[in-house]
Amino acid sequence: MLKLVKDSVPSIEQFMIWSWMDNPAALYHIQVGVLVTVEHSSMVGPKTGKWITEMTQNFITFMDELKLRLHAKDQLHLILQELVMGYARFKGSKDWEGQSKMVSWLITLNSMKASEEITDEQSWQVSSDVFPTDIFIAFICIDMFTEIRGSVGIM
Repeated sequence: MLKLVKDSVPSIEQFMIWSWMDNPAALYHIQVGVLVTVEHSSMVGPKTGKWITEMTQNFITFMDELKLRLHAKDQLHLILQELVMGYARFKGSKDWEGQSKMVSWLITLNSMKASEEITDEQSWQVSSDVFPTDIFIAFICIDMFTEIRGSVGIM
């Protein structure tokens, strides 16, 4: 990628300075070429790192679908189903209030015909229910921390 813009951007570090970015951890992972979920998967197990990566991907995809106004049941149902199943893999997911809201929206989509669409109001509501601020990231981080503490004997 840097080869494509090397005339405009001499280095990642220079780009970060020009963009007022202060993210040393991100710079480290770009330079090393290893995702943070891969780097830390040895602490929580390789499956957890994989699940977090899949959940992040599904989270972003579902959010993008709503932002792009893709409201058809067949466009939303599968990815929301993946989100619900993905959350269920993590300890404590049943205690998280967003889980029941996601299941409720999944039931709503299940009751629709494939050709039906949710309204703009429903799209806004599902966004508020499923993605309140950064709750997804907080949930995953708390779960990872709990698993790391348990694996090294800290409670």
